[in-house]
Amino acid sequence: MFWLRCLFAVVCIAAPTLASAELKVVTTTTDLAAIARAVGGKLVDAESLTPGTSDPHFMEAKPSMIRRVASADVLLIIGADLEIGWLGPVLETARNRKVLPGSLGYLDLSTAVPLLDKSSGPVNRAQGDVHVLGNPHYHLNPGNGILVAKAISERFQQLDSAHADQYRRNVELFSQELSSKIVGWKKKLEPLKGRSAIAYHTSFRYLADAFGIQIVGQVEPIPGIPPSASHVEQLIGRIQTEKVGLLLMEPFYERRSAAYLAAQTGIKIVIIPQSVNAEPQIKSYFDLFDVIVERLYQAEAT
Repeated sequence: MFWLRCLFAVVCIAAPTLASAELKVVTTTTDLAAIARAVGGKLVDAESLTPGTSDPHFMEAKPSMIRRVASADVLLIIGADLEIGWLGPVLETARNRKVLPGSLGYLDLSTAVPLLDKSSGPVNRAQGDVHVLGNPHYHLNPGNGILVAKAISERFQQLDSAHADQYRRNVELFSQELSSKIVGWKKKLEPLKGRSAIAYHTSFRYLADAFGIQIVGQVEPIPGIPPSASHVEQLIGRIQTEKVGLLLMEPFYERRSAAYLAAQTGIKIVIIPQSVNAEPQIKSYFDLFDVIVERLYQAEAT
């Protein structure tokens, strides 16, 4: 921990002063940053500690993270232990009381949505990367995006009451637009309703729920553990028996297993961007689902 404190001292000396926004917001993912910008508009400066191109489970505490958290007014986290491996050291070293758990500037958005896959019994490491509190990938149900936006708006109003009306108007506009888009996205993916799919990881439970897709298995035998040859062979049998047509996966996972499954069964691989900024054209929460829905639609159409 000593090296983190030394790095913190260095980055604080070099850190520029930013005073153009009412609230300086730091988030643990690009999705939360995108929603925070939609809710806050010009009243906030929001940036993510992690890039949209990486798996946020497996980040490392970095000087840049410490610098951002040290000067933040608000910290928005996904929660449900998604950031458990790296956020603790960042908070400890940044020493910013405004954004510590229990403070008004700290908001765990997992408390704003109904979480799936909560563990009902004892959990150990032999079960893999299991989240006791529930599946943390809730942002992939766009309906949860509305709940997240409302929770963020309420917290911004508490922290910046002078602009409470603006935060309320912004979240209302965001919710209305997202609700309208959800109707269109569901209509476009109506042919996929009830279809079976295999996913690489457990990330797409919320996405599947949103659009009526049935995920019947994972390429990973247990979360976070690469597939063995025997597990892949079992999946081949299941795909063929149950006529599973789609394999959903994020771009950062290894492709060899998916390619083998496709070669043996004809299953269609759908590479789904998991976050805002996962691809250059995905700059907003709306963009994320425009791309996801189009990928699924094209996979069904071909």
